[in-house]
Amino acid sequence: MAGTTPYDRWIKGRLDARVDVVVPPVGHRSWWLEQALLADPGEPCPALVGDTAADVCIAGGGFAGLWTAYELTERAPGIDVVLIEAGVCGAGGSGANGGLFSCSWHVLGTLCHFFGEEAGVHYAQVLADQVDDLDAWVARHEARIDLHHEGILYAQAGEWQDPPDAEGRAILARHGLSERFSVVDAAEARRFADSPRFVGGAFTPDLATVQPAKLARELRRVLLERGVRIYEGTPLLDLLPGRPATVVTPAGRVRADQVVYTVGAWAAGHPHWRRAFAVGVDYMVVTEPMPGRLREIGWTTHVGIADLRYMLLYLRRTDDDRIAIGGGGMGAVRGGDIDGEGRVACRARASDHLAAVAAENLVWLFPQLEGVRFDAAWSGPMDVDRAGIPFFFTAPSGNLHAGLGFSGHGLTPTKAGGKTLASLALCADDEWAHLPVVGPPLTLVPPEPLRRPMVQTISRLMETGDRRAQQGRPRGVVRDTAQRVFDAYCAVRPRA
Repeated sequence: MAGTTPYDRWIKGRLDARVDVVVPPVGHRSWWLEQALLADPGEPCPALVGDTAADVCIAGGGFAGLWTAYELTERAPGIDVVLIEAGVCGAGGSGANGGLFSCSWHVLGTLCHFFGEEAGVHYAQVLADQVDDLDAWVARHEARIDLHHEGILYAQAGEWQDPPDAEGRAILARHGLSERFSVVDAAEARRFADSPRFVGGAFTPDLATVQPAKLARELRRVLLERGVRIYEGTPLLDLLPGRPATVVTPAGRVRADQVVYTVGAWAAGHPHWRRAFAVGVDYMVVTEPMPGRLREIGWTTHVGIADLRYMLLYLRRTDDDRIAIGGGGMGAVRGGDIDGEGRVACRARASDHLAAVAAENLVWLFPQLEGVRFDAAWSGPMDVDRAGIPFFFTAPSGNLHAGLGFSGHGLTPTKAGGKTLASLALCADDEWAHLPVVGPPLTLVPPEPLRRPMVQTISRLMETGDRRAQQGRPRGVVRDTAQRVFDAYCAVRPRA
């Protein structure tokens, strides 16, 4: 146990010391994407010039669009699919996240609140199944995505943090699934990585870590091999309904029988989706390679780690023995203030302060890493649904489909979502077309100009409340009230 050896007593003495870190400026592209393009830039995909026709046109070259194209070509070989992307495939949130291909057992209580117990458990099981499905996909396509299917520790890093989802664990027990999300004590948690902060947590085997930009680029490779026409540097300017529908780009048009809209946070600029979600900005940093220091803290596997504070932290090892960590704070931008390849017309996109929050929290979790160098920092926009649950919607015309609201948890839901969107585009009456996430958004967010300052204020209060709590100080009346208001705001009635 902590505090029983001279080393542990030294660590304990460092717990409340001021953390001082230096992070590089927030980069335009994620470190993941830079590394993926350096390893393999892939076959060129020039911008669309002129008019063309297709069976299906997909707008958005992130995970939702790429998985949808994959599922369409899997089920309907020979189908003519065009995919347009404003930047390069994987340049948005899909190439900037933590690379945790995870299940949703840790939020099972929320899923059951919105969908009912049977449907909530079913959807969570569907997501967990995607992790095994990814293993098979990687083997089939010989994809190089740095895959490690070893699970995740949801760590309770202090008594001030709530224990893992008690309601969800009770539901799992009723369904005979307790082993999917098992509680661990402090000693068990510290076997995964020896943080003196850990007082307990929960472990699930249903998670894999991947290099997210490599996954996006390998999906792109497979789609090109299957004959999908991908046009990068081709933003969507307008979508004209009809049969066929017309997708308008700067230098051309695509006439398609079916259109799938998967542009993520960029959808906030479209009038129809302005109330569907807020645009958040998450930040990540990555350390220098440090194999010796990883051994020092006992993190010798590729088990992912999440810190169960209000502003969730997520961290994982890389294949070259770095730690990548994100979360702990969140920026917010006015809906629609995003352009090009993930650029946000707002200082929040390049907030070195919020990048430093993630870096400081890594050293807070592991004081043994004091003095570690950080080699890169970046950010990624998120379409943050109020319920934190994606939705898959078909317009009354029957040939326009949207998959949005992934809320920063999209690696696994986009894979299942690709199957759903493919079913909707193919007019299939199957399990995927009838998942509980099919339908309009569960909730609406406030309109601008109220939304951005509200999201920023609550995020800041939650971030500073976490910091005060980890220093042994009260969160404060204002922060506690803001948290209660936020919890009540998210705990809305399910849609009819």
